[in-house]
Amino acid sequence: MKKYLTMDIGGTFIKYSLMDRNFNEENPESIPTEKNPEKFLKQLYGIVDEVKEQIHGIAISMGGFINPETCENTDFSVGQNFREYNLKETLGRYSGYPVSVENDSNCAALAEMYLGGGKDCKDVCMITLGTGIGGAIIQNRQLFRGRNYKAGEFGLSYIGREKKDNTYTYHAPKATSGLAKKVSEALGQKVDGVYIFRNLGQPEVYRIYEEWLENLAMMVGNIAVSFDPEKILIGGGISAQDKFICDLRERVYDIYQNLEPYTKIEACHMGNNAGKIGALIEYFNRYKDREVK
Repeated sequence: MKKYLTMDIGGTFIKYSLMDRNFNEENPESIPTEKNPEKFLKQLYGIVDEVKEQIHGIAISMGGFINPETCENTDFSVGQNFREYNLKETLGRYSGYPVSVENDSNCAALAEMYLGGGKDCKDVCMITLGTGIGGAIIQNRQLFRGRNYKAGEFGLSYIGREKKDNTYTYHAPKATSGLAKKVSEALGQKVDGVYIFRNLGQPEVYRIYEEWLENLAMMVGNIAVSFDPEKILIGGGISAQDKFICDLRERVYDIYQNLEPYTKIEACHMGNNAGKIGALIEYFNRYKDREVK
């Protein structure tokens, strides 16, 4: 059975492995991501060299506004290492194999649609919470990318404003990192999400959590009424916290009181392999090696 190199390239780590067409995984590895563009490209060459004789193609998931045809990354917010090279062209020339590149949230959404929480749905929105907020939109079981490949970038939306000295400051909902930062500042010590959920009994921690949750719920509800999906799936490490999913669901339905019969809110199912699996689904769809319905 043919095997493919699948890579989930993040700002901190590159996760990669071999996968077959049934998404069975072999030899998963993870290495720190080089920030220097030239060193980053050499890293990718090294990964290809490890498996070059075993594969038939390369499937990549990474952050950015990515044109799926040309694989050009035009995202102003990602590092230069992600934008310096067209990986479809560069790795294609180096390896001699077909290469596909897709946005990481889009890849995760494809994995959820095919194998996870969205497999019985036609229309799904996904929100990923981590260092930042990402997302993806599935309509009629197809990715909706938008004209400039920015669709689903929910973290760029604004949900309110504050006036100071006759100047308005607009604010977006914060990801998990924003919650941790605010609690850390309030307590005078560095904390993470695990600490926060273990210490919601502390009044100051609970107050900050509730304020953060309220803003997040407004974003989730706005997505629901804008796209009318069957489900909104929540990803990222915090989605493993059952209390968070329950609290978010309750808050969204409290604010948007007629929404519950129409849109379900659930945690993603696919975990850390979603990016690599979704990248391979995109590869199959792109090259018709095995089209995924």
